[in-house]
Amino acid sequence: MTTFADLMALMMTFFVLLYSFSSIDETKYKMIVQSMADGFGAVLSTPNAPSSVSIGPTSMMPSPMSRSPRPSMSPTQVAAQAAQATQADLEVSMKSELAEGIVSMELSGNKVVIRFPAEIAFPPGGDSLTPEMLPILDRVTKALATSPGTVMVAGHTENVPINSQEFGSNWELSTDRAVSVVHQILELGNLTPERIRAVGYGDTKPVAPNDTPENRALNRRVEIVIEQELVE
Repeated sequence: MTTFADLMALMMTFFVLLYSFSSIDETKYKMIVQSMADGFGAVLSTPNAPSSVSIGPTSMMPSPMSRSPRPSMSPTQVAAQAAQATQADLEVSMKSELAEGIVSMELSGNKVVIRFPAEIAFPPGGDSLTPEMLPILDRVTKALATSPGTVMVAGHTENVPINSQEFGSNWELSTDRAVSVVHQILELGNLTPERIRAVGYGDTKPVAPNDTPENRALNRRVEIVIEQELVE
């Protein structure tokens, strides 16, 4: 009876210990097994002891997601990653123009900006696209057809006021040039109209000081800006 009572007390202690721990790592598991082996006077083998043992009801078991949560990306990071992918596609489509310096491209956060010098895209003081610009736009829009994002066409001028009967100011010239690019994009049919916007900035957003002919030429430009939305 004494031996049997000792055995029952030891068994009860063992199960109380198991119940008191909702999760036991491998080290603790082996310590308990060794303690039981010493108490029963036998050797218990644990060839494949688990690294984590869960005891008790389901509500007490640790969730795998709580043990190793997956890092999530912020909306800004997701948009920046999408912009990088768009830039990579455009670099392939415009490889020759970029290599020759006909156009330039830059990545800014969730935006990809393609710059076309006005001398390449338009005749002096005009808003009609040059023949050289048409195949370039076709390649650009085909690359953007499979990429997400809003496409904004922006016209820019230098700070010297235009002297023309057709355009009353640089605002009108920059806006009409942006609209001409949009019309051509729509005629190509590679992009849907709801993705496209046109805006004219005049001389309000220069990329260089308007102090030399070379810098003023840099400011006379058309930009296609592909912006990725920040989705919460």
